[in-house]
Parts: sequence; C-alpha cells; structure tokens
Amino acid sequence: MAITSAVCNSFKQELLQGYHSFNASGDTPAGNAFKLALYTSSATINKSTTAYSATNEISNTSGSAYSAGGIALTNITPVLDSDTAICDFSNYELVVCFFYSERLFNL
Repeated sequence: MAITSAVCNSFKQELLQGYHSFNASGDTPAGNAFKLALYTSSATINKSTTAYSATNEISNTSGSAYSAGGIALTNITPVLDSDTAICDFSNYELVVCFFYSERLFNL
C-alpha cells in the first residue's frame, strides 16, 4: 500500500465525542499529548488508521535525531483567525546531514 494524506476517520469522530483537548498543558482542562511519527514509504497509513503503529516507522540506529515512538509536540492553545480555528504546535526541527566522499580515479 502507500501513505495517503488524510485525517483519520476515527479521529474526526473522537473530536465530536470530546475525547481530545488541544489546550496547552497549563490550561484548564489541560491538553492531551500529541506526537508526530515518521514513516518510510512502505507504511500503510490512510483514513482508516486508528492508532500508532511501529511498522515501517523510520528507525535511527546511529544517533539521537529521531527516536521510535514519535516526536512529542508542545500544544499551544487554539485560537480563531477570522473564521478558522487554528491549533499550532511549537516548532520542532529535525536536522539530518549526510556526508560522503566521492573519489574519481583514472586507471
């Protein structure tokens, strides 16, 4: 399969049922914890996805840039921008560098 850009149907339903709070942690009620996970193109993630899965998640075996289980997002209390409700999260920077040496030989 493939990764499809979509909001999970179960999440949409849970929003209307009041299961999720996007408030900052110091607000009343305190917000829920949200995480962002990174996956390879082999992952099957779509609107029917209902929960986090470690299957085909990016693995980082040679450093600390990314840990399996997702990156914790910091909630910022939702606001209205004109007629649009916005929930912003604090920025998170994931820096990846590749170094290599290319040598050309004339034989």
